[in-house]
Amino acid sequence: MGRVFKKTKGFFDLSLSLAKAGFKLKNEGTWLGILWYLLAPMMIFLLLLGIFTDRLGQNIPNYPLYLLLGILMFNFFQKITSESIIAIKGNFGLIKSLNFPRESLVGAIILKSLFSHFFEIIILLVFLLAFKIPIKMMIFYPGILFFLVLFLFGFALILSSLTVYFIDLNNIWVFVSRLIWFATPIFYSIGGQTRLYYLNLINPMYYFITISRDIIIYSKVPELWMIMSALFFTLLSLLLGLFIFNKLKIKFAEYI
Repeated sequence: MGRVFKKTKGFFDLSLSLAKAGFKLKNEGTWLGILWYLLAPMMIFLLLLGIFTDRLGQNIPNYPLYLLLGILMFNFFQKITSESIIAIKGNFGLIKSLNFPRESLVGAIILKSLFSHFFEIIILLVFLLAFKIPIKMMIFYPGILFFLVLFLFGFALILSSLTVYFIDLNNIWVFVSRLIWFATPIFYSIGGQTRLYYLNLINPMYYFITISRDIIIYSKVPELWMIMSALFFTLLSLLLGLFIFNKLKIKFAEYI
């Protein structure tokens, strides 16, 4: 048990150090600093709000909040997956010259994204107050985020390791992530769209976003099957990610 704890602590400490360095490096020399992290999702939010409020959002209660929360959570997903897919190949110098837990490169991306997501949460709190939605329900968000992070960590491990062996996976994922963006009910509601509903049953982000909206915006308990599905995808992603990464990391240095 002590050995596992020591190994886990070493992984976390290294990931945190890499995340801090990456966060500082990305903001060094910029005028707006961390505001750049908020610029893209807020511009998308304002654009979609202007286009869809009187159309797709007409029958959705508190549509601006519905839209904003969906964008922020999907942005978190997209940021981690797009960066993790080159986590190993982009650090070939470290991989070839140093012996350290390769998983920490993915862990650093997760932690760095959490840093920026913290500021997005502040924006969400401001909107909740503006729409007079009780912010006390936000106490449940760290729990949702915890399982989302576990899911994304496993998924990021899969993407980062497979890209070493399949070079085109980077370009393929850019296309696939766009399809997931449009398939996920971010700026529209699934209600009455049978095909889209069944498609989203295999979309983990559908569960995480819907659960968050139910609790934070509508102050209602999510359906049990939604919670169980989110937990299932979290466990599946984490186990598969660790298994695939550990199988493939042995030959990373040879293929990079």
